[in-house]
Amino acid sequence: MSELTLKTPEQLTQVVESLVINASEKFDLNRRMANRARQFFRGQIRTQRDIDNNPYQTRTRRKKIKTRDNVDNTHTANNKNMLLGFGRAMRTIVTEDHFEVGIKGVAGDIGREHNEGSQVSFTTQVNGFFDSKVGRWKGGALTKRNYTMPKRTFIGWTPALERELLAMAAQYFALEDAA
Repeated sequence: MSELTLKTPEQLTQVVESLVINASEKFDLNRRMANRARQFFRGQIRTQRDIDNNPYQTRTRRKKIKTRDNVDNTHTANNKNMLLGFGRAMRTIVTEDHFEVGIKGVAGDIGREHNEGSQVSFTTQVNGFFDSKVGRWKGGALTKRNYTMPKRTFIGWTPALERELLAMAAQYFALEDAA
């Protein structure tokens, strides 16, 4: 028996489409595979590893911020929990023909920058002050800055995920044949 190797997610879609099952069963299979892919990506984010199981680049040390009641208000317990909010913003889109896993909203825009490792341009206010009456920065000069974001791939196609999803499709097909 020859081994089936998929290069793209579209090829998995073609494999699922070739199964002889009705539309509701295809939708159910796609829903299961989408949920499993989302769980895989969330698990990788939780363990602070990219999709190839390599650890993320370490972050710089963060200072603890004291609040008025003298309680530590740090959001990073061990300085290494980056991208954790993206796991909560992860969404799946499922139809009978395909499924997608991605992130939505502002977190999605930021997550795509992290996932692809691109250069980000932003403006900052230098030598100004924040006027709380109008809720804007006043004075100073706008300065354009650039930052090259390191690539932290947390959503993507991997051989391990491919094997899991193919096994799910094969198991579903075997259950249909047994019934």
